[in-house]
Amino acid sequence: MRASRAIAIAVAALALAGCGESPEDEARDDGKQVGEAVRALADATSIDEARAAVEDLRGAVDDLDGDTRERVQSQIETQRDSVAEAVDLAAQAGNFADVQTALRDGAQQLRSQADSFRSGENSIANEFWRGFEEGYDGE
Repeated sequence: MRASRAIAIAVAALALAGCGESPEDEARDDGKQVGEAVRALADATSIDEARAAVEDLRGAVDDLDGDTRERVQSQIETQRDSVAEAVDLAAQAGNFADVQTALRDGAQQLRSQADSFRSGENSIANEFWRGFEEGYDGE
């Protein structure tokens, strides 16, 4: 009896140990966070809101899982840096209205590109961009 009980406990422990998130699940979660930050930037109505959204975006990109980062880093960092530069220019000019349209257009362009980015052959990158779309769209 004790031996079979010990075996059952060991099997259950092994089963639970294998229940972590897959790299694709991690990528989707990461993508969702990045998408939410980009959406917040698109919805910003002031320089302060835009700066906060850029910080959230930087944090989301910095927190990418290693597998995800390896596959989407160049795509997402290029976009992040462009957005951050636009917000900095707006802050220097002191006129957020001048760049608000550009930020919205850039965020929407990235949202549109996400669909084409996720049609590649890498499942991790595909799930990141699927999560990005969900985060941006508020799903």
